[in-house]
Amino acid sequence: MFSIIDDLWIFSKNGLPIVEFCKEGKIDKSLLGAFFSAIKSFSKKISSGDELTSFILKDCKFTLVPALKNNAILVCKSDPKHKEKKIHKLCNVIVRIFEETFDSSDINNWDGDLSFFDDFKDKLDLYFKMSAL
Repeated sequence: MFSIIDDLWIFSKNGLPIVEFCKEGKIDKSLLGAFFSAIKSFSKKISSGDELTSFILKDCKFTLVPALKNNAILVCKSDPKHKEKKIHKLCNVIVRIFEETFDSSDINNWDGDLSFFDDFKDKLDLYFKMSAL
């Protein structure tokens, strides 16, 4: 997939799954989205309003990056040995591609049809194929 990212998801601010790129088998995206949404909200409440940007769970690092003025959240899973700065740089590229493709009203008015995001997935696939050259 991506050199330093094992898995990638984008969720609405309410935790609804939008896009996923996973190396391993299928994961319950709805449950995962609810988990990330809850942990992000919880961390914001206990840390005087600061947003959680990453955390390590067992042998995985999860990096959370807001998109579209916090109407969506990008979540990347990687090996904890990778540098935080490098992961965030890649995540910011992904967010930029997402934000060039959609705006907040697209996400707020989204009817749940995942095919709506196929164009983004194609752009992201192309980006990573080109960066591998």
